[in-house]
Amino acid sequence: MAISFDTNHKPVIGKAEQLEDDLAVITADNASPMTFTGTRTYILGTENLIVIDPGPDSNAHLSSIMEYIGNRKVTDILLTHSHIDHSPLSRQLKNETGASIIGFGSADEARTTFMKKLSSSLDLGGEEGIDKNVTLDEKVIDKQVLERNNYNIEVIHTPGHLSNHICLAVKEKKALFSGDHVMGWATTLISPPDGDLGSFMRSLEKLSEREELIYYPGHGKPLREPKKMVLAQIAHRQDREIQILSSISKNSKTPSEIVDDVYIDLNPMLKTAAVRNVLAHLIDLYEREKVSVDKFAITAKFVKVI
Repeated sequence: MAISFDTNHKPVIGKAEQLEDDLAVITADNASPMTFTGTRTYILGTENLIVIDPGPDSNAHLSSIMEYIGNRKVTDILLTHSHIDHSPLSRQLKNETGASIIGFGSADEARTTFMKKLSSSLDLGGEEGIDKNVTLDEKVIDKQVLERNNYNIEVIHTPGHLSNHICLAVKEKKALFSGDHVMGWATTLISPPDGDLGSFMRSLEKLSEREELIYYPGHGKPLREPKKMVLAQIAHRQDREIQILSSISKNSKTPSEIVDDVYIDLNPMLKTAAVRNVLAHLIDLYEREKVSVDKFAITAKFVKVI
């Protein structure tokens, strides 16, 4: 299944966009090659409000959020994960509103046993962009249902982009806030050790079995055919694995050399991210005993397929 991305997105930065009668979104002023047009902060409700992913530490974005809130009450601040473009503003927003901050835990909250062992003995690099000061008033777990303001919000633990990543399904709306796990403008960065491709693929499979009708991602437009995109992203990663195995079938290569071999027309500004994604693939292949390796580091030579 071919993957098709929609990069035609021109939101008015800092201006609330009404998506539904009880759902608005404000795009933060942090556009970049990694954040697309900026982080999307969602505000759910009409009188009592829930803020999902307040965004980066930006006074301008905070002002935009507070202007939209007005005199209404914010009861909860929900975090899909703790990257610096999603969670830091939660602290200021809590100070302004008194709302509780809710999330899964720290970025390394749910590293797999394999990844813990690997990262304790080898330098995997990574940990870029992590909000290490994330502070939670309540920690949630997979399948927990939050009953808030007449909404039933199911927590779906979707590790992969980060080990603490969650999606939030609002049962009454048949909608899912997908954070950075599934987006319509690009695939997500997976940077070990807190990024984990094996976990990411299992999380995609989990979402493929669900029936939400629309996804609201952390960046870019809503996904109105979400299952189609989930299945396309599974196929995309499987195709990338085949390309990587082919690249190293005759000669060992570094992750950077593999990127040069398999990524076509890559924006040079995204080369580092692509290298991290390839490293994630190689670690997953190593765990599944499909490749052997001298050592894990960006400069390492990965030997050919077993």
